[in-house]
Amino acid sequence: MGVALMLPRAVAVTEELLSPVPDLDDDAVRRCREGLVAELGKLAEELPAGRRLILDLHRFELARRHPDRCVPEDEPFAISAARCRRAVGAAAVERCVRRRAPGPSHAVADVLAAGAEDAALVQVGRVQRAPWWASWYAGLGAGGQAVVAAEATTWATQLWTALDWGRLEQPVVGGHDDWFDLPGGRGITVRGRVDVRCRLGARSALVVVRPGMPEGDARADLGFVALASVLAGRGRTTPGRVMGLWPACGQVRYVAVEESTLATAAADLLTACATWVDAFIERQGA
Repeated sequence: MGVALMLPRAVAVTEELLSPVPDLDDDAVRRCREGLVAELGKLAEELPAGRRLILDLHRFELARRHPDRCVPEDEPFAISAARCRRAVGAAAVERCVRRRAPGPSHAVADVLAAGAEDAALVQVGRVQRAPWWASWYAGLGAGGQAVVAAEATTWATQLWTALDWGRLEQPVVGGHDDWFDLPGGRGITVRGRVDVRCRLGARSALVVVRPGMPEGDARADLGFVALASVLAGRGRTTPGRVMGLWPACGQVRYVAVEESTLATAAADLLTACATWVDAFIERQGA
């Protein structure tokens, strides 16, 4: 369903996010996972030798909507203000949640200052590591740093104002991505990224911030996020609901994670993987 982002938007959005979800049997989750691993194993056998497929939400969407654009070779990664806004923005919102900053703009300034300081300390050997964006940011001029701060502040403000944070139980902002490597080093990895996790009874609620606007009802995209979390496991609770937030157009979508949700998501994931495997094979033969 969709919910307009209007005041009191945070109350309505959070109420829907935390509303009760149907029960999900552990055996159903296990069967889904085992069946998917078996089918992914078959696809992995078709991958050209030495190739690895990392299926994230971007590649999943590309395979579903624009399969002709599935090109195995990615462009070299280049850091930019747009690419680091989520990392900085998530760290800033986490500071706000922990009441270590009065608001997103102050929190972003603190995160950037700490990152630049860590980058300087790494150079003199006083600390082992700094955030991946820190050295790049520290080397920018005043104008470039202002752009980074503006991008991150916008991202953080959009997320911070979208939820009633006082109602969220044990919220975690950012955190580790959900990684699932097909057992046996067989060349297929599923990667999910969640911007907020919180408790939803015995399960969890997930929030993802998306660019642009949703295409259709976006159930497949949110189903992918839920399935990646289920596959990764690592002691995390099974998701009960996934919320997608599109700040650029003020849209919100929700998916309750039921057995049918996982089954549909698994089928969509296999189709996307097959599309990418075909792209690898085609490129190998070119």
